[in-house]
Amino acid sequence: MSEGPVRKIVITKEDLLDPKIDEAITIEQSYGARVAGPVEEKRRFSLFYSNWFYLMLAGAIGAFAAWALIEPYFADGIIFSGRIEQVDPQAVPFAFYGTTFAIKGRIRVAGADVYVIPEKTRFTDEQKKVIPYSIGDLKPGQVITVMGEQAPDSSSMLAVVVQLQQPDWPVTARVSVSELATTQIIFAFLLFPMVAAFVGLMIGSVEGIICRTFSRAAWCGAVGLIAGLVGGAISVIIAGLIFALIGLIGGDSADPTASAGAFVLFMFRRGLAWTVAGVAMGLGQGIALKSGKLVVNAIIGGMVGGLLGGLLFDPINLLIAGRALLSGAEASRAIGLTIIGGAVGLMIGFTDMLTRDAWLKVIQGPLRGKEFSFNRTPIRMGSSPKNEIYLFKDLKIDPNHAEINKLRDTYELVDNESSTGTFVNGQRIKRHRLADGDSIHIGDSEFSYSTREKKARS
Repeated sequence: MSEGPVRKIVITKEDLLDPKIDEAITIEQSYGARVAGPVEEKRRFSLFYSNWFYLMLAGAIGAFAAWALIEPYFADGIIFSGRIEQVDPQAVPFAFYGTTFAIKGRIRVAGADVYVIPEKTRFTDEQKKVIPYSIGDLKPGQVITVMGEQAPDSSSMLAVVVQLQQPDWPVTARVSVSELATTQIIFAFLLFPMVAAFVGLMIGSVEGIICRTFSRAAWCGAVGLIAGLVGGAISVIIAGLIFALIGLIGGDSADPTASAGAFVLFMFRRGLAWTVAGVAMGLGQGIALKSGKLVVNAIIGGMVGGLLGGLLFDPINLLIAGRALLSGAEASRAIGLTIIGGAVGLMIGFTDMLTRDAWLKVIQGPLRGKEFSFNRTPIRMGSSPKNEIYLFKDLKIDPNHAEINKLRDTYELVDNESSTGTFVNGQRIKRHRLADGDSIHIGDSEFSYSTREKKARS
C-alpha cells in the first residue's frame, strides 16, 4: 500500500511576528502550562517555608541573642573571690529570719561576713570537685571563691559553695554583699523580659521577612518586642510568686541536689514558673495584625515552650556544672532559654496547623512550599508588598490582583479585574467559591486550596 505525499507545514516570517502568537502563549501560561521539572527541585525549600520550622528557628535565635546580651552581667546568686581575713568555726549569727537550717561558722572574706551551713555548704578544689573539707580547715590569707545568697534581714552572706583557689588567683579587695545582691536581683529580673522581648521581635518579624513584606516585618517585630518586654516583666513576677509558693508547700530546700525528690520538685517548680513567664512570647504578630487566633496560638505555644524549657533547665545544669554548681549555669541557661524560644515558635506553628480551617499552599512560585493560613480576611494577593500574600518577581500580576473573603462557612476568591486574570482549575473566574483541592493560578504562581473539614473526613 503506497503512502501519499507528506504534507509540509510552512511557517513564514510574518507568522512568527504575528502578535496573536504572544497572546496565545500568555493565555496558555495563565491556564497553568508548565515545563515539568524534577520533584526534588519542587520540594527543595519546603522545610524552610514550613511555618513551624521558621518560627522555631526565629524563636531560638531571639532567645539565644537575649541570653548573649545579658549573660555577661548575670550572676548565679552572689559570687566573688577574696582573701580570708578571719575564720571562726563556732560563730553563730544573732538571727536570720526565715532560715530553716542550722548555721554555724563564719569566714570574713574581702570585708564581708560569710556564714556556712554544716553539711549543706560544699567545699571544692580548684577543679570544682567536691572534697572532704570543713570551715575548720581554712586559714587566714587563703584565697577562696564563695557563692551563695544574701542572708535574710542581713548584710551577711550564706555560702552554698566554697572553692579553694591558688594564692595568685585574682581577688577583690572589698565587697558589699548588699550591692552584689541588688545587682543580681536586677539582672535576674531583666533576664526573662529580655528573652521574651527578643523572641517576640524575631517571631513577630519572621513571617514578613520570609514573605518579603518588610514593612509588615518591622511593624510586627516592633510590637512583638514591646509586648514581650512588658508582658515578660509582668509574667516573671507572677512566675516568681508561683516558684516561691510551691517551694513553701513542698518544703523549700537550699540544695535541690540533696535528693531525687528535692530535684524533681525543683524541676516542677521551675517548669510551672517558666510556663507562666513564656506566655508573653510571640504575641507581637497577633496584636499587630489584630488577630485573636494568632494571639491564642502564641499563648498556647508560649506556655508549652516555657514548660519544656523549665523542665530541661535543671537536668542540663546538673549535667554541665555538676553538683558543685560553682561554675554557674551559663551553658544550661543558654540551652534552656534557646529551647524555650524554639519551643514557643514550634508550638505556635503546630497550634496554627491544628486549629486552622483553611489555607493555601504555594505549589509554584518564589515561595514554593509556603502555606498561608486564613487567620483573618480579606486576604489580598498581588505584586504590591502591602498584600497579605505578596507575589513578587512576576510581571504578569497586578498590584492588587485578587483577594479571598469569608463567605458564611466557606471562602470566596475574587478577581479584582486583573489584566491577566485569575484561574481556578484551569478556568478564568471573576468570583469563585473555593472547595477543597482547588488549584489556583495567578500569573506564574500556583496555589492549592485545602480545608480542615475535608482533611478530617479523609
